[in-house]
Amino acid sequence: MQEVHAEALAQMRRMEGRWAAYENIALDSANAGHLQFLKFGAECTYADPPVRYPADTAHGLGWRYSLVGEVNLTTGFIEGMPALP
Repeated sequence: MQEVHAEALAQMRRMEGRWAAYENIALDSANAGHLQFLKFGAECTYADPPVRYPADTAHGLGWRYSLVGEVNLTTGFIEGMPALP
């Protein structure tokens, strides 16, 4: 399990809800291994987290970021996602 940085975790806790974690898997990227987070669930853009982070051409995200799990707001660790329908 991977731990979420304290500052990011504090922001997610303030905003509540469920958070998916995405990791940069592009080995040729200067920030390979970097994490991005996406809130999902009721009243969010995504009811279920997509397999890849939504395309964001302004920041170069998208295909590089692959879903790795859900942030447990209690423990601060990323846990594996349950199988999605």
